[in-house]
Amino acid sequence: MQKKLSGTVIKTQSQAIASGFPSVGKLKAAHGDTVVKALLVDMLADFIEFINVGKTFSGVQIAQTVAMIQQYFPHFNLGDLKLFFERMKLGHYGSFYDRMDGQIVLSKMEQYNQDRMNEYQLLNDGAHNNIRREEKLNSALHPSVIEAMKKAVGEKKVVSNDPPKRQPNDADLFYQRCIRQFDNLYRKFGVSRSGLRTLDIGGRFLMIDDFIERKVQNAIK
Repeated sequence: MQKKLSGTVIKTQSQAIASGFPSVGKLKAAHGDTVVKALLVDMLADFIEFINVGKTFSGVQIAQTVAMIQQYFPHFNLGDLKLFFERMKLGHYGSFYDRMDGQIVLSKMEQYNQDRMNEYQLLNDGAHNNIRREEKLNSALHPSVIEAMKKAVGEKKVVSNDPPKRQPNDADLFYQRCIRQFDNLYRKFGVSRSGLRTLDIGGRFLMIDDFIERKVQNAIK
């Protein structure tokens, strides 16, 4: 997995999201805690060696940082982690001068997470916009063209003044179920963080896109 990851070019968060690499949570479920910890330690150690600052991690701090990454960012996939640490090396999140510790890494990871959520929403909006454009294109067809298409597929003529309604597909129904489940859980476990709705599940805060991604990952296991 590490060899395949190192040979993959990921330059944007949209590429990371669509990379197909498993998330931290899914890796832990499939291969156990030890494998995930070893992978995260390798990534963190590689980053620490690269920046070469004076005040840096102890072994205990590395272990604590890895544990907190597992706890608070289980939805990050390996593509996200690769992109995040590469951005850290390039100074994307600022200079570190002569100090580097777990608090800095986790705070920058949260900044990456906020950007990731925005990108995830844009991707979802883009998918919905594509559906709307298709619907508008279909509705803009001349009636004679629509009639010819109906005859070609052997559809009987139905006299109606109502515009055709798009039937939801499996993806639409799955998304709607996730939204309803999130809303129901929010009434019981909901908290607001920075103006965003989140679920507090055992001290782990999940926003709507994190919740949906977990549902997707569970569905494809």
